[in-house]
Amino acid sequence: MATVQKFGTDFVGDIPWGTHLCQFYETKHDLRDILVPYFAEGLRSNEACIWITSEPLEVEEATAALEKAVPDIDRFIKNGQLLILPYTEWYLKDGTFDPNSVLQGWIEKEQEALSRGFEGLRLTGNTFWIERS
Repeated sequence: MATVQKFGTDFVGDIPWGTHLCQFYETKHDLRDILVPYFAEGLRSNEACIWITSEPLEVEEATAALEKAVPDIDRFIKNGQLLILPYTEWYLKDGTFDPNSVLQGWIEKEQEALSRGFEGLRLTGNTFWIERS
């Protein structure tokens, strides 16, 4: 396994495995413009990819945007290399948020990716759905 991989955009460059980034954005176009190349690069680099969506860029629109950069996206979805889910199916299993369960899910997905021969796991989770109380 390589110690660094390409992020997908020149302004970020190469990043070491385990890098955690936070992106602030103003529009869904801003979000799309960084995440589409990020995932396209991951798919090209034989990485498993998980995109957990939330407003303003939901599953259908995220999939359509990524399909423009990765024309054979259905192949990646069918072979399990790419998973695009709404936040309700990842963060709110059983209707409640359990941070330990979410973290354990990421760990399991990384182990699964490595056991299936992928270079690693590339993921993003949009927490726009969280409301202050």
